[in-house]
Amino acid sequence: MRKTGLFRRAINIPMLAACIIFPAATGVLAQNADAPRKPVVVTPSDADAAAARDSETVFLKAYSGTKSRSVPESKLTIRRAPINGASKHGDREGQGDELVRIPGHLSFFGGPVVQMAESHNIYLFSTGCMTPACWGDPEPFLRDFGRSEFVHVTDQYVGTTANNRYTLGASAAIPFTVSKTALTDDDVRGIVHAVASASGETGYNHIYHVFIPPGQDECIVPGVCASNVFCAYHSSVDFQDIGHVLYSVEPFADVPGCQVKPGTPNGQLIDSTNDVLSHELTETITDPDGDAWFDITSGGMLGEEIGDECVFVVIVGNALFGDPAIINVNGRTYAIQPEYNNRARACTADR
Repeated sequence: MRKTGLFRRAINIPMLAACIIFPAATGVLAQNADAPRKPVVVTPSDADAAAARDSETVFLKAYSGTKSRSVPESKLTIRRAPINGASKHGDREGQGDELVRIPGHLSFFGGPVVQMAESHNIYLFSTGCMTPACWGDPEPFLRDFGRSEFVHVTDQYVGTTANNRYTLGASAAIPFTVSKTALTDDDVRGIVHAVASASGETGYNHIYHVFIPPGQDECIVPGVCASNVFCAYHSSVDFQDIGHVLYSVEPFADVPGCQVKPGTPNGQLIDSTNDVLSHELTETITDPDGDAWFDITSGGMLGEEIGDECVFVVIVGNALFGDPAIINVNGRTYAIQPEYNNRARACTADR
């Protein structure tokens, strides 16, 4: 059985709204970041489902987009233990005090951050959705992200200024049938376990992004799916056999409540996908286990992370949409949200 005893709380959010270093791993998913990539097909087994049931959620935080914030589960935060200023992974040698003294709205609580990592996309391929183009192909953005000035807003939180420290690793494809039955986070962790086990790439140098096809619901808390209102979430989990794994869940974003406004440079499909993905990726980098960087000020920002502080909305007609910034990322134009910059005390797209 999965361990219990988690500290759980729901936090309202605005509408739409480590320095532990592990050596880079190599495995069956490793390949040149710029090479044309064909996803490796992985089929989860009963053993993967069992590993998911026996795993322990370290942290999970959902992002509700423009959907109603009147529902308590619209933003769910799960922490393994109450915040006490210390990380179970140990203090960051020689850097903790320096980062704590940085002024701003985000505070540091001693947990690990991600100084360098590969992103690995996991696509649930179904009938009519058999290529990354189904989600607008998020891979070019992930390649551009690590080479851009935009990524350097995270420098102040992770303690490095190195370029190209976040890269795109290889991807995986999961044969999948869209169903009226909602997926749960248990299901997703079984998928993540299958891919991470096949690759051997775990720990803080690897982040898995699970892309769910259109028409398929995902539910964080079984039994209360109707009130699980979110656009995406990031999480970390301890598996008994393969250890610590970071992942995000990326439901199809080009839907009401998660879409960016019409008329963005790349169209709503591409820009909605990348806007939500960027949000989860930067939050995974700066707060992978929920005990690193987040806001402890009173009011609506309590518990918010680097991405939550900079989500804006706009009314078009009678509907709410995300109102991202138009940002140059490695020479390409994307409509994505900025990130909170403690040094500037503002939402910015650079250091």
